[in-house]
Amino acid sequence: MVSTLLPLGLALPLLGAVTIGLGGLWLPSLREQRQLLGGIATLLVGITFSLFLFTFLGYEKPLYFAFTWDWFALEPLRVPLRYQVDSLSLWMALIITGIGTLIHLYSIGYMGSDEGAWRYFALLNLFIFSMLTLVLADSLPLLFLGWEGVGACSYFLIGFWFAEEGNAKAAQKAFIMNRIGDVGLLAAMIILYAETGTFDIDRLKSFSYAGDTAYVVGILLFFAATGKSAQIPLYTWLPDAMAGPTPVSALIHAATMVTAGIYLLARMDFLYNSAPEALYIVAGIGVATALLGAAIALAQHDIKRILAYSTVSQLGFMFASIGAGAYTLAIFHVFTHAFFKALLFLGAGSVIHTVDTQDIREMGGLRAKMPITGVTFWVGVLAIAGLPPLAGFFSKDEILAATYTRGQAGETLYYIFWGILMGVAFLTAFYMGRMAWLTFEGTYRGRVSIHESPMVMTIPLLLLGIGSVGAGFVGLPSILGGSWLREKWLSRSVQDMALPHLSHETEIFLIIASTMIAIIGLLAAWYLYGKRGIEGDKLLSARLAGIYAWLASQAKVDLLYERIFVQSYYVIADLAKDIVGSWVGRLLPNTVVKGIQGLSDLFSRLHVGYVPLYVAYMIGAGLLFVLWMVLT
Repeated sequence: MVSTLLPLGLALPLLGAVTIGLGGLWLPSLREQRQLLGGIATLLVGITFSLFLFTFLGYEKPLYFAFTWDWFALEPLRVPLRYQVDSLSLWMALIITGIGTLIHLYSIGYMGSDEGAWRYFALLNLFIFSMLTLVLADSLPLLFLGWEGVGACSYFLIGFWFAEEGNAKAAQKAFIMNRIGDVGLLAAMIILYAETGTFDIDRLKSFSYAGDTAYVVGILLFFAATGKSAQIPLYTWLPDAMAGPTPVSALIHAATMVTAGIYLLARMDFLYNSAPEALYIVAGIGVATALLGAAIALAQHDIKRILAYSTVSQLGFMFASIGAGAYTLAIFHVFTHAFFKALLFLGAGSVIHTVDTQDIREMGGLRAKMPITGVTFWVGVLAIAGLPPLAGFFSKDEILAATYTRGQAGETLYYIFWGILMGVAFLTAFYMGRMAWLTFEGTYRGRVSIHESPMVMTIPLLLLGIGSVGAGFVGLPSILGGSWLREKWLSRSVQDMALPHLSHETEIFLIIASTMIAIIGLLAAWYLYGKRGIEGDKLLSARLAGIYAWLASQAKVDLLYERIFVQSYYVIADLAKDIVGSWVGRLLPNTVVKGIQGLSDLFSRLHVGYVPLYVAYMIGAGLLFVLWMVLT
């Protein structure tokens, strides 16, 4: 029964994308039925979530389903359209469709007056289908198909309001930077096939890999992940992706695209367990990205951009967990992060929908007029800050503990990583507290009237708020009873690297330390912004003038990339244009014209209108033909 329903769960979002997209394209009158189209799109994703939930409740062992044709067959290589539902892919599917359903529902209110809503909901359904293909794929080429589908959908959705040049450029930037990362995935696939002769993920697990092969493939896969999951050096597209509608930002940041890289590395755990040297690089880049993202967020005033850099930073935490060999903890943080990050983005969308600005300096005092948005937003802030017993506390504390444990195992570098991540945890609590106090507390600094968003937008906020409170309890630390998610569920599909067990005293110390760092960060934000309001922001920018301006300019990384890569590309392109243009545009046409004219003159001399001469041509040609036949 389950194996029969699973293909339906994969097909429903695709069906919605095709019917809504083609219906809106061919029937202009249908485009006006925005609520209907949004309801259909939401219902299809909701049914898909129900099917995966039903599978989850009765899950015993991995399930497979395949369509009756091969995707391509080039003997001896055959790649069937075959999907795998194991504990990891099923857990990811639940996150994608569960959070995706709430974002679809929220979008009915947020996009209700947009003329392009039919395109929006078709693309949103296609996004869900592509992400499901990615996580359920049983082979690397099929995974790559979903990988590219997610990239294409993000391009269309980030640039959804393409009439504005900035939005179109943001979409192009996301597309190009992801294609750069994709080179790593393609190269890794080629090396793995050359070594094993297969693309099937299950069969790849059965091979043993030499250290060099595992190391090179692991680095290539991580490079691909830096594109999708916005890590140094390919992270700069993610803040610019805020050009899309806010629900799209929530979907990309919380449940789909940016988690693809985390999933890929967790799925390929067998490679990283064979090449622990690669994990040093993964952990180092993750920690550096976490620190950079948190630092830049301190000086931003666009509410969506602050949340974007917080996503960059939290993804750094996840990669630090991968680098510590704790793959299941990274997936645990994906789970908790999906709730509070979707809540924060949708809460920001509720605010923007009302006050018509994204600048937190023009907000303030909104909680009194928008109580549901305000309270749920604060829940998300406290969750991402790591305040117990909210969801973010459990997953972040476990990641910090994993890096500390690797240090205790004799790898001193991980002690440094742990210290930096503790600093990032403080910065996270501080800048999130800053955003919440400047947005929802104090006095209102805007000009438009304020009102709470409609129920179709606040109900998802309430449900996500409940998830942000309770989601962490599936992954309790061992001192509190142990992690069901890590030890009982994900361990069926993912094999963490062996780590020594911490003593109860050490666990208690780490729990208290992570809790205190969150409280200190929130208190510092209250002291500076809760008591002083916008004046606190001016005070900090004055005291840290040079550093603050540098962070406000996003550490000038985009400017650096512009000068090194973009301007160099323009110089090379202009040079190529001049060289090729001078040949193709002038010399080649003139050469061709002169050649044709020469042939024309030659043939015109042969056609003199004298019949005996034509007869001589024919006889001569015949004799040449006979001579050729004799000689051959």
